[in-house]
Amino acid sequence: MTRIRKCVILLCTIALMTAVALAQDVSQKKTSKKKTKTDAAVSLESASAKEIAWLPFDSGLAKAKTESKAVVVDFFTTWCGWCKKMDATTFRDSAVVAAFNKNFIGVRVNGDATSAFVTLEGEKMSERQLTQTFAVRGFPTYWFLDSDGKKIGPVSGYQAASNFMSLLRYVGENHYKTMSYDSYVKKETGKG
Repeated sequence: MTRIRKCVILLCTIALMTAVALAQDVSQKKTSKKKTKTDAAVSLESASAKEIAWLPFDSGLAKAKTESKAVVVDFFTTWCGWCKKMDATTFRDSAVVAAFNKNFIGVRVNGDATSAFVTLEGEKMSERQLTQTFAVRGFPTYWFLDSDGKKIGPVSGYQAASNFMSLLRYVGENHYKTMSYDSYVKKETGKG
């Protein structure tokens, strides 16, 4: 009889502990959801100050036209080491982030993606096909477009924050309309 009694007490203890654990888990999830909604609202407000607001190709081009901003298309791949370095350094630089979000619409295109689709000039294609259409030969490659989606020019490879800032000024201040980038750099550095 004592053996049965011990088993019953053990089972009741396990059931009670399980009920308490489930109640705590439910309570934590409710609290977490409230915090997540609040945190999401705060992070959206401060995103412009901390990170580049990347968009998909179609919505990015539409937003650029609406806001009359130039576009930077980041052609990347998930395996690209230099792409990851850009994300970890240049695209985290506070001056780059501020200038980028103020004057540009950022668009990301995965050069290997065959299941994500975009539309260019009325033609639906995969992001990989879009990458080929832009003649991207290496990653990362950044294509600058005007607010109407017309090509300004590309730059390939890793760009240090200072170099990328120079590119952002060149396009953002419309210097590309009157001079080559080389001439702009010479003028900017006082060597021209």
